[in-house]
Amino acid sequence: MRRLVLPLLLVLSLGGCGWLSRADETSKPDGFLLHGYVSVAGAAAGTPGSACLAPSPVRDVYQGGTVRIADSSGRPIAAAELAAGVLAADGGGFDCNFAFEQRNVSSGRATYQISVGSRPAISFATKDLAEGRPAVIPVSAATASSSPS
Repeated sequence: MRRLVLPLLLVLSLGGCGWLSRADETSKPDGFLLHGYVSVAGAAAGTPGSACLAPSPVRDVYQGGTVRIADSSGRPIAAAELAAGVLAADGGGFDCNFAFEQRNVSSGRATYQISVGSRPAISFATKDLAEGRPAVIPVSAATASSSPS
């Protein structure tokens, strides 16, 4: 009976931390907080830090919108949600920034692809993200009208 208890406890403890469900990775997960924001250029002037909406040509960036996180081959890993827009001064104009975050992202991959709305994914080095650098997705209001209405 004792011979069975130790292996059983080991299997249960590995399963509880998610190790058994990560067959495609070679090391124990060491999750980090992936955070960033979508920065939409061309926002109306105002007080930095106040609430804002993306300029009208941008229809696919809004509070509650989905941010897709995928591995380097484009396979979906997770999804995050955009927070409310916050106005930021940008040199000669203003941007409306929509923050997002995803907890417990594995550093076992070299890169992650992050996309929002109908836009193509942008690749980010896992090393930079795990060190706390934000994933910034720039959106130009001038070219945003290609998104579906």
